[in-house]
Amino acid sequence: MMRRRPTAEELLVKMAGLCSRSEQCEGDIVAKLLRAGLTRGAADGVVDELKERGFIDEARYARAFARDKVRLAGWGRRKIRMALATKRIGSLAISEALAEIDPEEYLRAATAVAEAKARSLDLGLREDVARLYRSLAARGYEGDTVAAAVRALRRKGES
Repeated sequence: MMRRRPTAEELLVKMAGLCSRSEQCEGDIVAKLLRAGLTRGAADGVVDELKERGFIDEARYARAFARDKVRLAGWGRRKIRMALATKRIGSLAISEALAEIDPEEYLRAATAVAEAKARSLDLGLREDVARLYRSLAARGYEGDTVAAAVRALRRKGES
């Protein structure tokens, strides 16, 4: 027995519910709609309706994404910028979202990532300090933030 494909109206209601529970970007919603069997034109129509009703907002999504990635995943600004660009978020929305990251919270996140990595390293060895720097850079942290996090970590170790 074959299941019938949901209509555009049914999917509009379903996607509105999804968007009301968590921020979603246009690209992710389009992909879900296409997987559900809508044509590209119908999917674009549903997305336009969701935008018009305020369920999808690129800038709001970028702010929430950036905030969550710093707090929950310990990502740096460079990695967040790349991830948002991959989701086809506009550069202005990305820049504004990154500018809203609290500098103190950002440094705390970088320091927490550094602490976790340092547990497996001997910071008395130059090679391990370099590994720590590379690890933080790979997480998307800028050089000055990496240096500040390592300094904060060393100060903690001395006390």
